Amino acid sequence: MPIPKKQKPKLDTSSRELLATNLVRLRIEKKWTQEELSYESGLHRTMVGQIERQGRNVTLETLESLAAALNVEIWELFLRPEGFKVR
Repeated sequence: MPIPKKQKPKLDTSSRELLATNLVRLRIEKKWTQEELSYESGLHRTMVGQIERQGRNVTLETLESLAAALNVEIWELFLRPEGFKVR
C-alpha cells in the first residue's frame, strides 16, 4: 500500500516576497534605479525587475551578486522589515 504524499509546508511569507521587498527598499535607499542595480550586480536589468516583481526564482550566485552590490549580507535580503504585513 503506497504512502500518501504529504503537502509541502509553507511559511506565512514567501522568500520571494521578502527578497523583493528588501531588494526594492535597499535599492531605493541607495537612490538607484533597477538599471543601476543591474549594472552594479552584473545582472541583466530585466532580471532585477523580475526579482522585484516576485516573478523569478534566483540562484545562490545571483543572491551573492545582489548582496555584494548592495553591500549587505545575503541573510539581510530575507529579513522581515518593520511594519511588514503578513498575508
